[in-house]
Amino acid sequence: MAYTKEKLTKAGDYNLATAEILSYKIAGGPPGSQVPFRIDIQNIIISIELQQSIFNRTMIGKIQVYDTKDVRTLTPIVGLERLNLAFHTPGLAGFCNVANEGHPFHIYKIESVAPNRSGVAGAQAYDIYFCSREAYFSTFRKVSKAYTGQVEVGVEDIFKNRKYLSSRKNLYVEPTRLPTRVVIPNLRPFEAIDMMAKRAVSGKYENAGYLFYETREGYHFRSIESLLAIAGSIARPAKWTYNYGVKGFRHHTGGKEIVKDMKIVEKWSLTRPVDVLNNIDGGAYASKLIEHDMFNKTINTTEYDYAEDFGNHFHTEHQRGYKTDKKLPLPNAKFDDTFKTISQEYDQKVMLKSSTSNIHDTVEAGQTYTIDPISNRHTLQKALSQRKLLTCGILEFTAPGNSILQAGDIITFDMPLLEPLGHNKKLNSNPYWAGRYLIYDMKHSINRTKDRYSIEVRAVKDNPAFQFMPEHNSWTHSAPRPEVHNLYERDNELLARMSPTGDDIEGTPF
Repeated sequence: MAYTKEKLTKAGDYNLATAEILSYKIAGGPPGSQVPFRIDIQNIIISIELQQSIFNRTMIGKIQVYDTKDVRTLTPIVGLERLNLAFHTPGLAGFCNVANEGHPFHIYKIESVAPNRSGVAGAQAYDIYFCSREAYFSTFRKVSKAYTGQVEVGVEDIFKNRKYLSSRKNLYVEPTRLPTRVVIPNLRPFEAIDMMAKRAVSGKYENAGYLFYETREGYHFRSIESLLAIAGSIARPAKWTYNYGVKGFRHHTGGKEIVKDMKIVEKWSLTRPVDVLNNIDGGAYASKLIEHDMFNKTINTTEYDYAEDFGNHFHTEHQRGYKTDKKLPLPNAKFDDTFKTISQEYDQKVMLKSSTSNIHDTVEAGQTYTIDPISNRHTLQKALSQRKLLTCGILEFTAPGNSILQAGDIITFDMPLLEPLGHNKKLNSNPYWAGRYLIYDMKHSINRTKDRYSIEVRAVKDNPAFQFMPEHNSWTHSAPRPEVHNLYERDNELLARMSPTGDDIEGTPF
């Protein structure tokens, strides 16, 4: 029986329209019947979790149940079942993964069976794990095929082909710039798409390296920068706004107060807002690419300075909707006594790459296909820098459930400036860490015991809301001139001071 509310009465409300297991067994009926045996599990559910991420290939989830009828044995649940699951925030779009309207999940694991949890005879609690249908197909299929042309065409074939992923879902692709030839060497479909994603160069942005992930809308094959901007021309607007409020939900009967409650973050934390050494090691600020062409017997070296290139790209923060070359994650300041910025130290990340041409390239119907499409200057290094800068400054928060938010969405969070306040003073916004964030991972959670729907969000930003103060002068601390000491000479000096008892002349033990 569906658990539904006609309207949103408080933050955390939800509608659980469907939660049922579709068995691999066919229900009784006429010969040739294709109707599966099904069992509604709404009344035994303790909690539901559904997770999506731009760095995961499929959505995954878990349902915790309290079972007094041994459904897992009598159904039975063996890993060939499907799960119809549909829920949403009242009044908003949500998840509809059901067989007759959308795409059911597949149950793949039962875990943590604990009998007699509350002392009730015959009762048991356990977890039901589920995933998207494509996860199964990627596990037992392999791709051995050569693709020629735009990368997204090959991805579409792997995605829809019944021999590979055999997906029935929508696929959203960002067109690529350059045609290429790729040979997939007996890889699983997800691995094959990952291989092609690394070769994809955006049609509108100067970057490379695509994402492949799933949301409730379907699958996406796109660059990170396409999540931050619209058609390469203006910053993508935020889908939702959050601010920090009092822990817990206030209860109202409707109106503006509920909307206000929906935008309150219960608790939040910021992980690694500064981690410069890790970024340096990963090539976030600068790098050097050495390319060797065996055919032409040439070696080319390309030095990349992220500060010089920063204004050519969209970032989480913008300037009135457009690109900015001011709001860098590091201020324009010289490092120590080097008289250079960190982004001018190119040897911090050195990469070697073969760029041999004229061996496998062909011309067909007037079109040249290159073995490696990453040919425009700095593209590989741009992609490396862009990814690395999105690994710091991770905002984690819990908020009331909101079924329209997905991985890949832009949100804003008014992070407070944590400073002492006077009487009746309001918190000020953090000038650097308040602002726009990209959701890269989120979990939708329904707690039936507390009758509450919440989301746990992890989001990132790759530049501050306001520019750091630049410093064009260089300074360093004063220190005495360094000396090199011979340890053997130091030991001989110590031996000369020692007495026969092992003490030095002053009587201090050796």
